Parts: sequence; structure tokens; C-alpha cells
Amino acid sequence: MAQQEIQGTIRIRTAVLVFCKDMATPLVLYFDNAQKVYDDLKALINSTEIKMVEFEPIGPIKKASLLSSNILGVALQEERYLEPKND
Repeated sequence: MAQQEIQGTIRIRTAVLVFCKDMATPLVLYFDNAQKVYDDLKALINSTEIKMVEFEPIGPIKKASLLSSNILGVALQEERYLEPKND
């Protein structure tokens, strides 16, 4: 069986993980400026005011909204992926 050689560039993208009440797994969201979204959500968690948060990330999830009182925590996660080489 012949092996196919995969060529491309290894890139790193950063995901924002949002841990919510009553959810077994976190929401994994991708943004152009993940650090800013992370900082905003962290500030929202520390606030006593309850707000509706709406996200328009890039990637498989196109839109999401939830109450800030349902957010338990946030994290940043770096992921490596292969960007195929265009010939």
C-alpha cells in the first residue's frame, strides 16, 4: 500500500474554552483575538451583574449566547493544525 505524503505548514490557533453549568464539556470557540475574549469573559465572571453574552466566533460554531451567571470558568488552549500546501 502506497503512503501519501502530506505537505503543508503547521500553524497554531488559540481556542477559548467556556465552562458552563449543566454542560459536561466546554464550548470550544475560535476568535481572531482570543486573548481579548478571554479577558472580557474573565472580567464578566468576576462581576456580580448578570448579562446575556452573545458570541460570533469563527469556526464550526457560528453563533452562541448564554447568561454570564452560567459561566463557571474560561481557559485558552493552543492547538496545532496542518494548513495544506496549495500547489
